[in-house]
Formats: sequence, structure tokens, C-alpha cells
Amino acid sequence: MALSISAPTSSPFLPAPRQVGRWSSSPSSLKPAGFSLRRPVVVARAAAGNAPSSPAGAVVTELDVVSSFSEIVPDTVVFDDFERFAPTAATVSSSLLLGIAGLPDTKFKSAIDTALVDGECNTMEKPGDRMSCYLTKALGNVGAELALQVPGRVSTEIDARLAYDTQGIVQRVHELLQIYNEHDIPSERLLFKIPATWQGIEASRLLESEGTQTHLTFVYSFAQAAAAAQAGASVVQIFVGRIRDWAKNHSGDPEIDEALKKGEDAGLALVKKAYVYIHKNGYKTKLMAAAVRNKQDVFSLLGDRLHHSAPEDTAVLG
Repeated sequence: MALSISAPTSSPFLPAPRQVGRWSSSPSSLKPAGFSLRRPVVVARAAAGNAPSSPAGAVVTELDVVSSFSEIVPDTVVFDDFERFAPTAATVSSSLLLGIAGLPDTKFKSAIDTALVDGECNTMEKPGDRMSCYLTKALGNVGAELALQVPGRVSTEIDARLAYDTQGIVQRVHELLQIYNEHDIPSERLLFKIPATWQGIEASRLLESEGTQTHLTFVYSFAQAAAAAQAGASVVQIFVGRIRDWAKNHSGDPEIDEALKKGEDAGLALVKKAYVYIHKNGYKTKLMAAAVRNKQDVFSLLGDRLHHSAPEDTAVLG
């Protein structure tokens, strides 16, 4: 589960004309954030004053309430049910390709098959080069198909083996841009998901300077988040749950120790600290909280705007 928090005027995944809203740290403003779920929420409770307007007796769930703050983006490998469970944005990754390969019959499988018979890839002598070529072609082909299905942006994963190679990352992004261009997908519909190593952050800086939007991931420290914002990254992704897991079994990290002394969750504390830093300094970066494993994390990130009581004319699922 991931929660995108953005105070600037555009969502990290939606083009400006489709902007749903934003979340501000100001207690007087009700501004939504982007939010993605791995599966539908079926048990819920409405928030007083924030629930969407509905007729008396209508059922309002917590998912409905969060939707009034948020852009809901399903994260699933069930691809052929877009009419019933329509996503607004997408991420294409190696794990997504694996999910497609495991499905018996999906429209996206042909995009992978096309990559595997690509003439350019098949002429490469080294097996490693051929595999990298197949992967790049498959990511671009599937990403292009997804871009036709969703109104928002498609984020494409960059091979983690390039994490410490700035020029390699830039070259790979340019190769993917060429594939998307062949499919007539404009660059403003795209993000490129790059590991937030020093080399990855530098690649982000170079790519953003030429107008290519980047999505920095594997951010586990404030130093990474701050450097990514300074580099001009469009999206910075912090893994709340993974930081929490690390904090349970490790000590000596000053950021984690500082959070624990205050009685805070280390992952949530990092998201909040990065959010304040980004917006205090006026950076364009949007913040995404990933590995959000329960609804209380969502409420903590949205702040005290979510209250656990329901309007009198609203039925709730409890």
C-alpha cells in the first residue's frame, strides 16, 4: 500500500488537468493525497465532516472517506478488470512482468512476447546484454499498454543492477523513452523509478534537468530524501513498513533512535520529517509513503482530519 502526499498543485501520477487535490500540514485545510491499495477495503467507518455527501441512509466506508482526501490507485496484477476496478495510474516493474507471465490469458502477455522476439535484442552476442534488452523492451511495451488503460502517469522501474551507475541509469531511461515514443506515449505521462543511491540521485538530477520526470525509490533516511528533493526529483518514495521492521531489530541509527525516544514510529516519523523539509524549502518533489501496511498508518499520515465518528445520516460498516 502506498500513500502519496503532495502539497504542490499536481498529483505525482496525474497530469495537472486531472488534479484531485493536495494535503497540507495546515489544520485549517482539507486537501487530499494520493493513496493506493493492494486490495479493496471491505470493513470501514466514516469520518465526521469529511465523508462525501450522500443521501440519508447511504453506506459510507472509510475508503470513501479517504477518497475524499485522496486519489485511489489500485495496485494489482489482475489486469483485465479495468471496468470494475479502474486504476488511474500504474507502475511497471520486473515483478509486474513476472505476474503477467503467470497469468494464463491477458492482453499484456503479447507485449512481453513481442519483446522476446525483438530483432535488436536477438543480435546481441552476450547473454547478459540480451536479457537486459529483453527486460527493457518488455517494460516499455507493457508500460505503453498500461498508459492506454489509465488516465494518469506510468512509472517504469529502472534495473536495480544499475543502481551505482549514473550514466547507465540515464542511458536506460533514454532507451525506455525511445520505446514509449515508438508507441506514441508522451513523456509527460511517464515517471522513471530509480534507486536512491548517490549515483541514482545524480542521475535524477541530470534527467530532471532535461525535462524527464523521475521517481526515486528505496529511500530509508532523511539524507536520501533531502538529497532527492534538492536534485529535483518529481517523486520520492519512503518505505514506512520496511523502516519499522528494521527499527524493531536494530539500534544505533540516530534517526531511528530519535523517533523511538519520542515514542514515534520510525517510518512514519521519516515521512513527516521529509514532508516538512520539502515544503518548507519549496521543492517541487511529491512524497510517497510506501509499504503502508494498515489503515492506521494512513490515518497517521493524513493527520487529525480523519475522526472516528460518523455523520448521523450515514450508515457505516463496522
